[in-house]
Amino acid sequence: MRLLFSLVLSFVLVGATLQTAEAQRMFARQWETNVSLGQDDIDMIRATLNQKIHGRQAGTSATWSNPASGNSGTLTLVRVFERRGQRCEQIDYQIRSSRPGRPSDRYDLTSCLQPNGAWMLSY
Repeated sequence: MRLLFSLVLSFVLVGATLQTAEAQRMFARQWETNVSLGQDDIDMIRATLNQKIHGRQAGTSATWSNPASGNSGTLTLVRVFERRGQRCEQIDYQIRSSRPGRPSDRYDLTSCLQPNGAWMLSY
């Protein structure tokens, strides 16, 4: 009986380890990106957010395009809400690569307005 219990326990532990490893691989795949962004791209995204998205109404969209990298994208303000007394915005980021055949990246992130006037990503 003890031998049977040890074998079953070993099997369960090995199965749990495999499931955990598979979960880690799946999680890692979710954070892989298809589009490589340079500092110019990031600066354009920030400028678009600050000039055309932050502080607007839900449903507002704006595009950006970097001729130097060939990357482009669309930012959409999905939802505006309050969290702990701060204005927060759920924003959909669609980012397209300049490289043919590469799929786009899409992120759904929330930013909240800080007391100092800066927007910070929030979880």
